[in-house]
Amino acid sequence: IFYYFYDMRDNNMNTYYIVRHGKTVWNTEKRTQGQKNSELTEQGIEHARQFSRKISHMHIDEVYSSDLKRAYETAKIISPSSEIHLEKGFREINFGLWEGLTIEEIQKNYSELYSSWQTSPEEVAFIEGEKIVEAFERVKQAFWEIDSKHENKHILIVAHAMVIKLLLVGFLDAPINKIFNIVQGNLAMNIVKTKNKKATIVTMNDTSYLD
Repeated sequence: IFYYFYDMRDNNMNTYYIVRHGKTVWNTEKRTQGQKNSELTEQGIEHARQFSRKISHMHIDEVYSSDLKRAYETAKIISPSSEIHLEKGFREINFGLWEGLTIEEIQKNYSELYSSWQTSPEEVAFIEGEKIVEAFERVKQAFWEIDSKHENKHILIVAHAMVIKLLLVGFLDAPINKIFNIVQGNLAMNIVKTKNKKATIVTMNDTSYLD
């Protein structure tokens, strides 16, 4: 797949390699991260290095990253010689008071909101956080603004699980609640092509290159 997209450039078409950041300490503890930070684990760092080796034969024209530390550090490992454009629009959803809590703690302390999150996420506004519909709009706006700046480029984006899920449901023109039908592992690869302001998903959640 990687060789195919490196060789098959098409006028007016951009190719995106959209990747979730490496595994963090809070990922291993199953804590909600949101816009708070947690350090990359040794495994997260090593997997980012594996990804870097996997794409070493390719010419990546541009690199964009969420401005949150775990994403930026992953981007630096993947493409150390590239200028990394920080994009605030790709920040993870602001989960407010949920950040730093495990799922069990959230279910215990915010049972009604958690139930709504599972069934009707588009209606949820996180306490001291943001509405998912607002996050959806900022993520889409950030992506399409980037797309409008480039033509026939290969672009790496390093972001977060929910950000990538929102992008994918947006590309599919699917309801927001379909985010729960999409899996995004750490360092998962998604390949997307755009042309004439339309997106085609080629690969989703590919972690086959990882040990």
